[in-house]
Amino acid sequence: DMPDVAPTLAVVAAFAEGDTIIRNIAHLRIKECDRLSAVVTELKKLGVQAEELSDTMIIHGQGGAGLRGAQIETYRDHRIAMSFAVAGLRIPGVTIMDEGCVKKSFPDFWQRWALLDTACL
Repeated sequence: DMPDVAPTLAVVAAFAEGDTIIRNIAHLRIKECDRLSAVVTELKKLGVQAEELSDTMIIHGQGGAGLRGAQIETYRDHRIAMSFAVAGLRIPGVTIMDEGCVKKSFPDFWQRWALLDTACL
């Protein structure tokens, strides 16, 4: 049981082929924001086909094809910001709004992320 990884798993699933079904995650609705809804909404901005059910997310992966950059709303939730940073490694033009929300759990996240991003180039 690792509820905090569900948003990142959903983002990574956007780059997979086929459907990824993440079940029994209704508890995501009562975190800093409704993470289940937030993740699906923001994935759709990137061009991902995704569905939201009461306790389930379904991501219809196309191997990353057709994905596009977008401004990602964090809903003031550090997990949303960090999860969608992963998308920015592969999709040009991903902008995380309200980057400061990560201070809650990982104050130097963006400094460390910049090192990772540079290493991947």
